[in-house]
Amino acid sequence: MDEGFVDLRRNLALAGDDGSFWPSFTDIMMVVVMIFMIASTVLVMRNWDLVRELRATIAAEQQAEEKARSASESSATFEEQLASARREVAELRTRLAQSEETGQANIRKLNRQEQRLLAQQAKRQQLAADLAQARLDMRHSRDELVQAQAGARQLADARDNLQTRLQHMSDEMSVLEQRSVAQAAELAAVQQQRVQSEQQLVALQGDYDDIRVKYDKLIRPARSTTGKHVVAVRYWKEGKYYQIRLKDAGENQYQAVSRKQLYARLATLKDKFADKLYVKVIIPDDSGLSYSEAWNFTFDILKKYDYYHQDDDAGDTPSP
Repeated sequence: MDEGFVDLRRNLALAGDDGSFWPSFTDIMMVVVMIFMIASTVLVMRNWDLVRELRATIAAEQQAEEKARSASESSATFEEQLASARREVAELRTRLAQSEETGQANIRKLNRQEQRLLAQQAKRQQLAADLAQARLDMRHSRDELVQAQAGARQLADARDNLQTRLQHMSDEMSVLEQRSVAQAAELAAVQQQRVQSEQQLVALQGDYDDIRVKYDKLIRPARSTTGKHVVAVRYWKEGKYYQIRLKDAGENQYQAVSRKQLYARLATLKDKFADKLYVKVIIPDDSGLSYSEAWNFTFDILKKYDYYHQDDDAGDTPSP
């Protein structure tokens, strides 16, 4: 209660920073409903007054007619009174007609107010539905954030595994250096790169690519598109969103796909072409990706689907 007036707002105790909009809207709707009810009450009371006035007018008309009949039988003076009474009745009928017109106008105004009230109620329901959808989207975003955090932990574990594998690779390269005199100069350069990579992990990843290519050349044929089913994958970043485009053999244009759709398409092609599937990963120069992001994506795609990398350990995932 404030200054002698009762606070008619409902759920006042529940109002807070998180729901300040809806209690205010509820108060407005309550005031509109109260105005509607007061207007309805006033209109009903006016209609009752009109009915009483109409009944009084009819009774007066009947009395006037009786007086007129009595006056016509008695004298000409009564006829004048009858004429005066009829004029009064005519005036009363005119006032009654005006009152009826006013009542009809009030009824039409009341109908318009009721339609506006219904429209506001429908708008309120729509706003409530939009709020519920926004809350649902927020919960989905939180779930995606939890999944992203779990993925980050997995990437950290994968990076540790890569470091262990790189150490094993360094040991293998030392063995190759001892076994091949003809490759002494090249292996010495590789050994120097290995020492530098221990000081800077990012530099080691680039050296690892060169070493792996040279190592593969020693033990198996070079990777080639001859006789293979070639699929091109473009990967870059626009702002904070990653973009993926896929073009299958025989297609003229790239198609936009999500990461999940990309894996599904490549898995289908792998089942169909087996060791004939050649995946060409394209990272534009202005891709906006860090070295780590580009490397992880390329290695993951080739490791899972490209024919040339199917003999490698599928469980190893690099992270510069």
